[in-house]
Amino acid sequence: MNDELFAPVQRCTGQVRSLCYLLDEPTTTLTIQAGAQTITARASGQIALDLRVLLGGATICVTLHDVSPDN
Repeated sequence: MNDELFAPVQRCTGQVRSLCYLLDEPTTTLTIQAGAQTITARASGQIALDLRVLLGGATICVTLHDVSPDN
């Protein structure tokens, strides 16, 4: 199999530090603080809508897939 077909995956549990979205866009950007690491992630679709109800400081567990911004 070709390893280039699989994007790197990272799992983390951390606190939501910020959420950013436009009401008319189906994308949500969030910043997660996990220990000394800060991760900025972008979600779309139903997951993005579900994230919008989180309060700042909420603790979440996420699986991040590294994809290009065009995807």
